[in-house]
Amino acid sequence: MFHSIISKLIKNLQASLKDLEDLKDEASSVGIGSSSVGIGSSSTGIGSSSINPSEGSTPYEFGHIAEYSGDQVFWPRFKYLEGEIVGNLTKTRTMGLDDSGVIHSLGYKSDMHIETDTSKDSIKRNSVGYKGFIGNVEASDGYTYFLPAYQTSIGKLGRKTGSVTLEKKFTSCPQVRSGAEGNDGIIYMPSYTKTLKIFSYNTNTGEVASTTPQKPSRYTFCNHIWGAAVDKKGEIYMPQTLGTSIAKIDKFGVFSYLDGPPVTSGVSGWTHKYVGATYVESVDKVFCLPRQGKKILIINCADDTYEEVDLPADYLAVANKNKNFHGFLAPDGWLYSAFWADTKCFRINPRTYEIQWKDYEYEFMDGHLTAKDGSGIMSLGTGYSTAALVQGDDVYLGLAGTSRAIKLEF
Repeated sequence: MFHSIISKLIKNLQASLKDLEDLKDEASSVGIGSSSVGIGSSSTGIGSSSINPSEGSTPYEFGHIAEYSGDQVFWPRFKYLEGEIVGNLTKTRTMGLDDSGVIHSLGYKSDMHIETDTSKDSIKRNSVGYKGFIGNVEASDGYTYFLPAYQTSIGKLGRKTGSVTLEKKFTSCPQVRSGAEGNDGIIYMPSYTKTLKIFSYNTNTGEVASTTPQKPSRYTFCNHIWGAAVDKKGEIYMPQTLGTSIAKIDKFGVFSYLDGPPVTSGVSGWTHKYVGATYVESVDKVFCLPRQGKKILIINCADDTYEEVDLPADYLAVANKNKNFHGFLAPDGWLYSAFWADTKCFRINPRTYEIQWKDYEYEFMDGHLTAKDGSGIMSLGTGYSTAALVQGDDVYLGLAGTSRAIKLEF
């Protein structure tokens, strides 16, 4: 009883503080988080830096929703979906959308088949579940394929029917966590193993194959890859998670490593640099956001050059080491991080490289004493979210260690 009263008082106080902050923003002539010189605010958890501030004063011009209005900076609205799925575990690392607007998520290390109804903003757990999947590929043949990490079968979602089936294709777990469809309907899947293997699945014939490519000329003890993105030519780019090279499969299916300096993300040793890769066609570049690194990797698909840009110092000073699980290209044209062991989110403008960040801790609390209480997370190691899927002007985040799923409204 006493706890309930305190929670209500705190919720009312937080709402009042938020109203005051909104009034302050409206009256401000400075604009928190939108400065090209990196103005940050530790009290509100919003910051900004710009790599190329001379490239224009309207970095939102490529998106269909303006990010700026006068001196104000707008971020997507946070919303919890209806329904809860409890448990101290990372529940899923996949999200596949069917034609009826239902997102299907298969289990990570526990049997799960979670359905997210985007028309009702609700989640439910089906009685029959599957486990061992990380990542998925929305292929051109009408199916979305769930990739086998701790599983010997490939999961298939028929997007027209919404049905999920499994096809046993391997004698042992291939340990893949990412993939992309190249030309001729072939899905390439790099392994997350010391000795890199490239598995392939032909969507036309159902045949699978595997190769062991050459090692990079720059020696690395671990050649794990956790991220793949295909460009408009059908060429696939794959950054190493623990190594310092970038792998590529060209439009003819030929594997190679890009020429260039070591990719470090500002860290060393057994530190996960980059997880995931996202292609932005408007600039013909692949963006790789860090999991534990301190930089963002940007690959120019036109000439295969690449660079790394720093995350803001004020953000790094307060962010959790495990910042992001897999980024996404949002409806507003920015690339966003997906909450992992942190309530903070950063985003980058793919044209200007301006980087901003915001702390969503207040929204995660949802009137409770802490973000842990509001979200239902039991351990930060299980993550606040684990994947992202864009549906119209909304982004749905995969259910990780929390009991409540998240949606961002743009």
